Amino acid sequence: MDVEKIYRNRFSEERKLREKNNIWKVLCKHFFQKYIPKEGIIADIGVGYCEFLNNIKAKKKYGIDLNPDSKNYAAEDVTIFNANISDVKNLIKEKVDVVFLSHVLEHLNSKDDVLNTLKSINDILNDKGKVIIFTPNITLLKGRYWDYIDHKVPLNELSIIEAGELNGFKCTKCIRRFLPYTTKSRIPKFKFLIFCYIKLMPLSSFFLGKTSFIILEKADGTINNSNSGI
Repeated sequence: MDVEKIYRNRFSEERKLREKNNIWKVLCKHFFQKYIPKEGIIADIGVGYCEFLNNIKAKKKYGIDLNPDSKNYAAEDVTIFNANISDVKNLIKEKVDVVFLSHVLEHLNSKDDVLNTLKSINDILNDKGKVIIFTPNITLLKGRYWDYIDHKVPLNELSIIEAGELNGFKCTKCIRRFLPYTTKSRIPKFKFLIFCYIKLMPLSSFFLGKTSFIILEKADGTINNSNSGI
C-alpha cells in the first residue's frame, strides 16, 4: 500500500495534525513518561508523524517508518529511518531501553509478521528492556476494527501477550480498556479533557476505552520458537 498517500488522506489538514500532537503532548507528560527513562535510549517503531518522540523525554530517540513524510515532522533530537520495521536490527546499532509501538501490529501482513517483529525487538533491547504497546483491541471494537483499509491482523490484548511470551517476553502490565479508538472521533479533544480522562481511569476508560496498553519485559530463559496454533 502507498503509506504516504493513506496517511495524507487520513490526516489531510494541518489543524488535525496540530490537534493530534496536542493529544500526545498531554499523554506523554501525564501517562507515558513514567514508563520512559529520561536518560534512556528509546525506539518508536511505526513513528507516524513523530507525536510520541517529539513529546517524550529521553537521551536518544530513534524512529522507524515506511512513510517518507515522517522525517519532515521530526524534532531535532529525533533520528528517523525511512525503512521497513523488519530492518530494525540493521538500523539501530546499539541496545535500547524501551521500544514503543503505537497502532502498528495490526498493520502487518500476518501473525507470523507480528511474531517476527517481536523477535527483532527482543534482539535490540538491553537485558532489562521493555516493549510498550498501544493498540486497538478487536474484542472491544468488533466490526469497527476494520474501519481502516490498512488494518490486516486481528489482535486483542491476550493474543499480543501470547505473541510476546513466544518471543522471550513476560507481561508486566496490561490495561485492557485504555484510550478511545481514534483521534478522528467526535469526542472533544481539549487538553484539559484529555488530562481528566487519564486521571479518571479506569472509570473513564470503562465507557470509552477501545484500545489496550501492554508492557512486555524481557523474561529469563530462552525464546520459545514454537509458533504452532498461532
